[in-house]
Amino acid sequence: MTEETGVEKTPSRSLAGLAIAALIATALTLFIVQNTDSTPVSWLWVDGSAPLWVIIFGAALAGAVLSEALGWIIRRSRRRR
Repeated sequence: MTEETGVEKTPSRSLAGLAIAALIATALTLFIVQNTDSTPVSWLWVDGSAPLWVIIFGAALAGAVLSEALGWIIRRSRRRR
């Protein structure tokens, strides 16, 4: 008996996704290993130091969160009209 869901599972497509995920994970690992030097950080009243990769990751994460929050606010305001 065959299952008809309308979606075909292609092994090559899932393999390609897995390969891309592996490449990204490898690139991130290399980036982290190469950027372990401590960098001075000053933000508002906080002064300190942190590894460069932590600073860049934190900035990227903050940007992603702010982008999602802004998108949510815009979608919410459009629904109210």
